[in-house]
Amino acid sequence: MIKNGLHIFRKIIKNGVEIKIKNKKYLTTYPSYVWEKFPNSLHKIFADSLSYIATWHLPLLEKKPVIYHFPHPPIESIFFKILVYSLPMNIFENRNSKTSEILKDFYNAFFQTHFKGLNYYYSGKKVKRVLKNRALLLFSFGKESLLTYGLLNEFSIDIIPIFIREPQSYFENAHKKKLAYRFYEKFDSEILFFPLSFGKLRQTTGFLWGWDIILSQYAFVLLPFYFYYQVRYLFFGNEQSCNFYLKDKEGYFINPVFEQSVFAMQHLSDIPKLFFINTHIASLVEPIHEIFILYVLHHRYPEIGKFQMSCFSEKEEARKRRWCGVCEKCARIYIFLKALNISPERVGFYNNDMLSLKKKNLYVIFNAENDLSSYGGSGLGRDEQLLAFYLAYKNGVKGELIDLFKKDYLYEAEKRKEKLIETYFGIYSSYTLPSTLRNRVINIFKKEQKKVLDYVKRIMANDLN
Repeated sequence: MIKNGLHIFRKIIKNGVEIKIKNKKYLTTYPSYVWEKFPNSLHKIFADSLSYIATWHLPLLEKKPVIYHFPHPPIESIFFKILVYSLPMNIFENRNSKTSEILKDFYNAFFQTHFKGLNYYYSGKKVKRVLKNRALLLFSFGKESLLTYGLLNEFSIDIIPIFIREPQSYFENAHKKKLAYRFYEKFDSEILFFPLSFGKLRQTTGFLWGWDIILSQYAFVLLPFYFYYQVRYLFFGNEQSCNFYLKDKEGYFINPVFEQSVFAMQHLSDIPKLFFINTHIASLVEPIHEIFILYVLHHRYPEIGKFQMSCFSEKEEARKRRWCGVCEKCARIYIFLKALNISPERVGFYNNDMLSLKKKNLYVIFNAENDLSSYGGSGLGRDEQLLAFYLAYKNGVKGELIDLFKKDYLYEAEKRKEKLIETYFGIYSSYTLPSTLRNRVINIFKKEQKKVLDYVKRIMANDLN
């Protein structure tokens, strides 16, 4: 008998799912025309699974057992595995923590999780399986989703861009609403905004429980849209560096963005199968790195590239500015743009002091303390920044941090330049790419690779003009 447990209830409502916790209700609702096309035979299993993945972190927050008042959902096994490999990323944001302690807390919290209710048989025999040449695109106005949009448009695939509106991301939501309006005016392409009310349950201080596997949650929450649009694909913007990992002090292998890795995406591809639909989950930018993605976007699809916004948008500076100029993502993209001779102003980036000494700690290459996000704090992005600073320096970019780079890191960059160029402008795995699109995507990347390597060769010879 569990005492003082946290009780979680769920109810299927007219156009979605209601989760009830401590007399508070969190509604995940869909347009009525979307929900009506989602088979009734799948509503219960969907509601159970949604309620679980929205609240998995509460045992860790509440420090008490959780009792789910519905049957055990089969989705748990997929999410549990992704969680086990994702949670250790917290050591890069919480420097006093250990992987073993995080995993122990997670293990013990879930050991006391209980589901009340009999499992039931559900069938997808009547589910319509005919899919169309359409793609749902998780759209954020970041470089990866914009490049994916450009590629799909070039392939004449019908695109449904969708932005998941997290309730705690106030500044980001406001900026992207404005961008969406302008994007529609320019390309006659509407960005769907889907509000995620259970995002209010995510932790905002200390350990950021609940943010660990948000992309996996998105892949699941969008299931009714798979059916309504009969989409053949769901595309993420996970690039090659999402597969990088390192070993921590205790000997654990850790990928700070594990849920964006190929391994995790292959597991996410099982979600549609559980609901009897064969939507393919993939990333068209899997084969290339961030700096290469930026080049392809702004040179192959320059009008689309103008809409880029790659900022955390968490601090007050982001209230009125599309690029806050005080986060590591702003810093990283800024030096990439400068390295590739792309004007930051063309994407609305008017913070001209990003290479001043006061911005030093925003760059992993200079930040010995690694007081950054999980990926930034891991140090795995250092070499790509080393290359970017080197190319910016060769491109004649000026600034206090360029001077610091020249003093402390130019020798290393000169020594490693050939390997760095080969690595970050290379073309790698394409495991998640649909077979119907793989060759076309790779051929485009090969063409752009020749152009970017020619650009690099010219600036190395100081012959850009």
